[in-house]
Amino acid sequence: MWLEPKEMSEWAYNYCMNIKDSPEIRKNITISIWAYWYCRYKDDRPEVRKNITDPYDAYRYCQYIKDRPEIRKYI
Repeated sequence: MWLEPKEMSEWAYNYCMNIKDSPEIRKNITISIWAYWYCRYKDDRPEVRKNITDPYDAYRYCQYIKDRPEIRKYI
């Protein structure tokens, strides 16, 4: 099965949320919105958090999860 990065990121997010939260699968959550949702609704992990680079996702992360300088720089 071959997916585009956006599709793979969404698939990985859904897999971790609904089936099994696995480090092997989690590394595929690379799109900003899916990384934000993972951190907000599952677990705020540094390896996923680093992929939050969209200004709006970064703003929501700082507003709803934690105001971190490494995320705030994208706002």
